Amino acid sequence: MKKAVWSGIIVAVGMLALSTPVFAQASANASVSVTANINAKAKLTIDSASITFPAVVGDPDSTPSISATALGIDVKARTSANGSVTLTVVATDDLKAGTATIAISNLTWASSGTNFAGSGTSNTVTPQTVASFTGSGSYSGSQTYALANSWAYSTGTYTTSLTYTLTAP
Repeated sequence: MKKAVWSGIIVAVGMLALSTPVFAQASANASVSVTANINAKAKLTIDSASITFPAVVGDPDSTPSISATALGIDVKARTSANGSVTLTVVATDDLKAGTATIAISNLTWASSGTNFAGSGTSNTVTPQTVASFTGSGSYSGSQTYALANSWAYSTGTYTTSLTYTLTAP
């Protein structure tokens, strides 16, 4: 029986000795080049296509300003690390109802949100900065418009358009 055990051990050792070349296999490497072109992109979303003020029935002495419902604004931009991203707004004209006019400077706004400007006065010539940041990012904010209430206004329904522009290099 000792002979059979020793024979089994010798066979096992022999098999292990002969099987080691299996672990010493040849290997090969290959390189793959990866290229990704990331282009600049900007996206602006405003949650409403209109701003409507409630009917102005209040006494301008006791209600000097009328506020409209806030606009929700989402700004997204993909640009270079130092790229300047800016959201501006400019009015196309004064507020008009037929021949009656309210100067656009009577339309002011306040905004809130990370990288959104604090407040501004509407303008027909110079775009006003609503938000700005550097590099790529996604920001959300809100903007609330207010109209100065005045005894000098003629009655009517006044309108104008506001143009928002998002620029990112």
